[in-house]
Amino acid sequence: MGAGPEHFVLNGVEQVLRDCGHDVQVDCIEAQDPFRAEIKTAFELYKMLSDRVSAASDKRIFPLVLSGNCSSTLGTVAGAGTDQLGVVWFDTHGDLNTPDTTDSGFLDGMGLATALGRCWQKMAASITNFTPLAGRNILHVGGRDLSPEEKALLEQSGGTIIDAEAVRKTSMREVLEQPLNALKSSASRIHLHFDLDVIDPRIAPANEFVAPRGLSLAQVQEAIQMIGERFTICSGVIAAYDPEYDENHEILAVGFEIMKCILANARYSPAVSAAD
Repeated sequence: MGAGPEHFVLNGVEQVLRDCGHDVQVDCIEAQDPFRAEIKTAFELYKMLSDRVSAASDKRIFPLVLSGNCSSTLGTVAGAGTDQLGVVWFDTHGDLNTPDTTDSGFLDGMGLATALGRCWQKMAASITNFTPLAGRNILHVGGRDLSPEEKALLEQSGGTIIDAEAVRKTSMREVLEQPLNALKSSASRIHLHFDLDVIDPRIAPANEFVAPRGLSLAQVQEAIQMIGERFTICSGVIAAYDPEYDENHEILAVGFEIMKCILANARYSPAVSAAD
Protein backbone atom coordinates (compact mmCIF):
# COMPACT_ATOMS: atom_id res chain seq x y z
CA MET A 1 0.00 0.00 0.00
CA GLY A 2 3.01 2.24 0.35
CA ALA A 3 3.05 2.51 -3.46
CA GLY A 4 -0.37 4.12 -3.55
CA PRO A 5 0.59 7.79 -3.06
CA GLU A 6 3.30 7.68 -5.73
CA HIS A 7 0.91 5.86 -8.08
CA PHE A 8 -1.58 8.72 -7.77
CA VAL A 9 1.18 11.25 -8.47
CA LEU A 10 2.62 9.33 -11.42
CA ASN A 11 -0.84 8.97 -12.92
CA GLY A 12 -1.52 12.68 -12.99
CA VAL A 13 -3.26 13.66 -9.77
CA GLU A 14 -1.88 17.19 -10.09
CA GLN A 15 -3.32 17.67 -13.56
CA VAL A 16 -6.62 16.00 -12.67
CA LEU A 17 -7.17 18.50 -9.85
CA ARG A 18 -5.88 21.46 -11.86
CA ASP A 19 -8.37 20.61 -14.60
CA CYS A 20 -11.06 21.15 -11.95
CA GLY A 21 -9.75 24.66 -11.32
CA HIS A 22 -7.60 23.97 -8.26
CA ASP A 23 -4.14 25.42 -7.66
CA VAL A 24 -2.21 22.32 -6.59
CA GLN A 25 1.06 22.11 -4.70
CA VAL A 26 2.59 18.66 -4.19
CA ASP A 27 4.82 17.95 -1.21
CA CYS A 28 6.40 14.54 -0.56
CA ILE A 29 7.20 13.53 3.01
CA GLU A 30 9.84 10.90 3.70
CA ALA A 31 11.41 9.65 6.91
CA GLN A 32 14.75 11.28 7.67
CA ASP A 33 16.28 8.80 10.12
CA PRO A 34 18.25 6.12 8.21
CA PHE A 35 17.38 3.59 10.92
CA ARG A 36 13.86 2.40 10.09
CA ALA A 37 11.60 0.77 12.68
CA GLU A 38 7.85 0.46 12.11
CA ILE A 39 6.65 2.30 15.20
CA LYS A 40 9.41 4.88 15.58
CA THR A 41 9.52 5.72 11.87
CA ALA A 42 5.73 5.92 11.62
CA PHE A 43 5.46 8.46 14.41
CA GLU A 44 8.38 10.42 12.96
CA LEU A 45 6.41 10.71 9.72
CA TYR A 46 3.25 11.76 11.58
CA LYS A 47 5.18 14.53 13.32
CA MET A 48 6.54 15.80 10.00
CA LEU A 49 3.07 15.59 8.51
CA SER A 50 1.58 17.59 11.39
CA ASP A 51 4.09 20.36 10.77
CA ARG A 52 3.30 20.46 7.03
CA VAL A 53 -0.46 20.39 7.56
CA SER A 54 -0.25 23.15 10.15
CA ALA A 55 1.79 25.33 7.78
CA ALA A 56 -0.68 24.73 4.95
CA SER A 57 -3.69 25.50 7.14
CA ASP A 58 -2.08 28.74 8.33
CA LYS A 59 -1.85 29.79 4.68
CA ARG A 60 -5.49 28.81 4.02
CA ILE A 61 -4.32 25.93 1.83
CA PHE A 62 -6.38 22.75 2.09
CA PRO A 63 -4.22 19.75 3.14
CA LEU A 64 -5.11 16.62 1.19
CA VAL A 65 -2.88 13.73 2.26
CA LEU A 66 -2.23 10.67 0.12
CA SER A 67 -0.89 7.94 2.36
CA GLY A 68 -0.04 4.28 2.32
CA ASN A 69 -1.53 3.80 5.78
CA CYS A 70 -4.50 5.08 7.73
CA SER A 71 -2.58 6.23 10.78
CA SER A 72 -1.36 9.26 8.84
CA THR A 73 -4.59 10.83 10.06
CA LEU A 74 -2.81 11.24 13.42
CA GLY A 75 -0.45 13.80 11.93
CA THR A 76 -3.17 15.37 9.80
CA VAL A 77 -5.61 16.08 12.63
CA ALA A 78 -2.78 17.29 14.87
CA GLY A 79 -1.73 19.76 12.20
CA ALA A 80 -5.30 20.83 11.48
CA GLY A 81 -5.96 21.35 15.21
CA THR A 82 -8.45 19.32 17.23
CA ASP A 83 -10.45 22.23 18.64
CA GLN A 84 -14.07 21.83 17.48
CA LEU A 85 -12.86 19.07 15.15
CA GLY A 86 -14.97 16.12 14.11
CA VAL A 87 -13.67 13.14 12.15
CA VAL A 88 -15.70 11.12 9.66
CA TRP A 89 -13.76 7.89 9.13
CA PHE A 90 -14.70 5.87 6.02
CA ASP A 91 -13.14 2.41 6.31
CA THR A 92 -13.93 -1.29 5.99
CA HIS A 93 -12.05 -1.85 9.24
CA GLY A 94 -12.33 -0.21 12.62
CA ASP A 95 -8.67 0.73 13.12
CA LEU A 96 -9.71 0.64 16.77
CA ASN A 97 -7.46 -2.12 18.04
CA THR A 98 -4.93 -1.57 20.81
CA PRO A 99 -1.78 -3.55 21.66
CA ASP A 100 -3.95 -5.52 24.09
CA THR A 101 -6.70 -6.41 21.60
CA THR A 102 -4.92 -6.79 18.27
CA ASP A 103 -4.51 -10.22 16.70
CA SER A 104 -2.27 -9.03 13.87
CA GLY A 105 0.06 -6.64 15.70
CA PHE A 106 -0.47 -4.29 12.75
CA LEU A 107 0.19 -0.70 13.88
CA ASP A 108 -2.11 0.68 11.22
CA GLY A 109 -5.02 -1.19 12.78
CA MET A 110 -4.64 1.01 15.87
CA GLY A 111 -4.79 4.42 14.20
CA LEU A 112 -8.20 5.56 15.33
CA ALA A 113 -7.71 4.10 18.82
CA THR A 114 -4.49 6.12 19.06
CA ALA A 115 -6.28 9.25 17.89
CA LEU A 116 -8.75 8.72 20.75
CA GLY A 117 -5.90 8.49 23.25
CA ARG A 118 -6.51 4.79 23.97
CA CYS A 119 -3.01 3.55 23.13
CA TRP A 120 0.50 4.66 22.17
CA GLN A 121 0.04 7.79 24.27
CA LYS A 122 3.75 8.51 24.70
CA MET A 123 4.50 8.08 21.00
CA ALA A 124 1.47 10.16 20.00
CA ALA A 125 2.68 12.93 22.30
CA SER A 126 5.75 13.24 20.05
CA ILE A 127 3.50 14.49 17.23
CA THR A 128 3.47 18.28 17.11
CA ASN A 129 0.23 19.66 18.60
CA PHE A 130 -1.32 16.22 19.06
CA THR A 131 -4.31 16.14 21.41
CA PRO A 132 -6.60 13.10 21.65
CA LEU A 133 -9.91 13.46 19.87
CA ALA A 134 -13.20 13.45 21.73
CA GLY A 135 -14.99 10.18 21.08
CA ARG A 136 -18.34 11.93 20.59
CA ASN A 137 -16.79 13.69 17.58
CA ILE A 138 -16.10 10.46 15.66
CA LEU A 139 -18.38 8.99 12.99
CA HIS A 140 -17.18 5.68 11.55
CA VAL A 141 -18.88 5.04 8.21
CA GLY A 142 -19.00 2.05 5.85
CA GLY A 143 -17.43 -0.56 8.12
CA ARG A 144 -18.02 -4.27 7.70
CA ASP A 145 -15.09 -5.87 9.46
CA LEU A 146 -14.97 -4.52 13.03
CA SER A 147 -14.27 -6.82 15.95
CA PRO A 148 -16.54 -6.73 19.02
CA GLU A 149 -13.68 -5.09 20.97
CA GLU A 150 -13.38 -2.33 18.36
CA LYS A 151 -17.11 -1.63 18.39
CA ALA A 152 -17.13 -1.54 22.17
CA LEU A 153 -14.17 0.86 22.33
CA LEU A 154 -15.78 3.40 20.00
CA GLU A 155 -19.20 3.13 21.59
CA GLN A 156 -17.72 3.49 25.10
CA SER A 157 -15.87 6.58 23.84
CA GLY A 158 -19.13 8.12 22.64
CA GLY A 159 -18.55 7.64 18.93
CA THR A 160 -21.05 6.51 16.30
CA ILE A 161 -20.80 3.59 13.90
CA ILE A 162 -22.74 3.59 10.63
CA ASP A 163 -21.94 0.33 8.91
CA ALA A 164 -22.27 -0.46 5.23
CA GLU A 165 -25.27 -2.71 5.83
CA ALA A 166 -27.23 0.15 7.38
CA VAL A 167 -26.54 2.27 4.29
CA ARG A 168 -27.66 -0.55 1.98
CA LYS A 169 -30.91 -1.06 3.89
CA THR A 170 -31.97 2.58 3.56
CA SER A 171 -29.76 5.29 2.07
CA MET A 172 -26.71 7.32 2.95
CA ARG A 173 -28.81 10.41 3.53
CA GLU A 174 -31.20 8.66 5.87
CA VAL A 175 -28.54 7.07 8.09
CA LEU A 176 -26.11 10.00 8.11
CA GLU A 177 -28.38 13.01 8.56
CA GLN A 178 -29.18 12.60 12.27
CA PRO A 179 -25.60 11.82 13.40
CA LEU A 180 -24.25 14.78 11.42
CA ASN A 181 -26.84 17.12 12.91
CA ALA A 182 -25.99 15.86 16.40
CA LEU A 183 -22.28 16.36 15.74
CA LYS A 184 -22.86 20.07 15.17
CA SER A 185 -23.24 20.53 18.92
CA SER A 186 -19.55 19.73 19.49
CA ALA A 187 -17.80 20.26 16.14
CA SER A 188 -17.70 22.95 13.50
CA ARG A 189 -14.85 21.54 11.39
CA ILE A 190 -14.45 18.08 9.85
CA HIS A 191 -11.48 15.95 8.88
CA LEU A 192 -12.39 13.37 6.24
CA HIS A 193 -10.57 10.04 6.30
CA PHE A 194 -10.92 7.57 3.43
CA ASP A 195 -9.44 4.11 3.44
CA LEU A 196 -10.23 3.20 -0.15
CA ASP A 197 -11.21 -0.33 0.82
CA VAL A 198 -14.48 1.20 2.00
CA ILE A 199 -15.44 1.01 -1.69
CA ASP A 200 -17.24 -2.15 -2.78
CA PRO A 201 -14.63 -4.56 -4.22
CA ARG A 202 -17.01 -5.41 -7.06
CA ILE A 203 -15.80 -2.13 -8.54
CA ALA A 204 -12.22 -3.23 -7.87
CA PRO A 205 -10.30 -4.22 -4.74
CA ALA A 206 -8.34 -1.33 -3.23
CA ASN A 207 -5.97 -3.65 -1.36
CA GLU A 208 -5.60 -7.19 -0.07
CA PHE A 209 -7.68 -6.52 3.06
CA VAL A 210 -11.01 -5.69 1.38
CA ALA A 211 -14.31 -7.15 2.55
CA PRO A 212 -17.41 -7.64 0.39
CA ARG A 213 -20.51 -5.42 0.17
CA GLY A 214 -18.93 -2.00 0.52
CA LEU A 215 -20.06 1.48 -0.42
CA SER A 216 -20.51 2.85 -3.92
CA LEU A 217 -18.78 5.97 -5.19
CA ALA A 218 -22.16 7.70 -5.40
CA GLN A 219 -22.86 6.97 -1.72
CA VAL A 220 -19.46 8.35 -0.71
CA GLN A 221 -19.99 11.49 -2.81
CA GLU A 222 -23.40 12.03 -1.24
CA ALA A 223 -21.87 11.74 2.23
CA ILE A 224 -19.17 14.30 1.42
CA GLN A 225 -21.77 16.72 0.09
CA MET A 226 -23.89 16.33 3.22
CA ILE A 227 -20.85 16.98 5.41
CA GLY A 228 -19.86 20.03 3.39
CA GLU A 229 -23.35 21.49 3.79
CA ARG A 230 -23.05 21.39 7.59
CA PHE A 231 -19.37 21.83 8.42
CA THR A 232 -16.11 23.33 7.26
CA ILE A 233 -14.15 20.44 5.75
CA CYS A 234 -10.63 21.36 6.84
CA SER A 235 -8.48 18.37 5.84
CA GLY A 236 -8.60 15.00 4.17
CA VAL A 237 -6.68 11.72 3.90
CA ILE A 238 -6.86 9.17 1.09
CA ALA A 239 -5.18 5.98 2.30
CA ALA A 240 -4.54 2.27 1.84
CA TYR A 241 -4.55 2.06 -1.95
CA ASP A 242 -2.46 -0.78 -3.36
CA PRO A 243 -2.15 -0.46 -7.16
CA GLU A 244 -1.19 -4.14 -7.47
CA TYR A 245 -4.85 -5.00 -6.85
CA ASP A 246 -6.18 -2.43 -9.34
CA GLU A 247 -5.19 -3.82 -12.72
CA ASN A 248 -7.57 -1.65 -14.74
CA HIS A 249 -7.22 1.52 -12.66
CA GLU A 250 -10.83 1.49 -11.43
CA ILE A 251 -9.89 2.40 -7.87
CA LEU A 252 -7.42 4.98 -9.16
CA ALA A 253 -10.33 6.66 -10.94
CA VAL A 254 -12.54 6.35 -7.84
CA GLY A 255 -9.79 7.95 -5.76
CA PHE A 256 -9.61 10.87 -8.17
CA GLU A 257 -13.38 11.34 -7.95
CA ILE A 258 -13.32 11.30 -4.15
CA MET A 259 -10.51 13.89 -4.13
CA LYS A 260 -12.45 16.11 -6.52
CA CYS A 261 -15.57 15.82 -4.38
CA ILE A 262 -13.68 16.67 -1.19
CA LEU A 263 -12.13 19.75 -2.75
CA ALA A 264 -15.42 20.85 -4.30
CA ASN A 265 -16.91 20.90 -0.80
CA ALA A 266 -13.86 22.35 1.01
CA ARG A 267 -12.95 25.99 1.56
CA TYR A 268 -9.28 26.27 0.59
CA SER A 269 -6.95 25.59 -2.32
CA PRO A 270 -5.36 22.12 -2.16
CA ALA A 271 -1.87 21.13 -1.12
CA VAL A 272 -1.40 17.43 -1.87
CA SER A 273 1.01 15.65 0.47
CA ALA A 274 2.23 12.17 -0.38
CA ALA A 275 3.35 10.26 2.71
CA ASP A 276 4.26 6.62 3.21
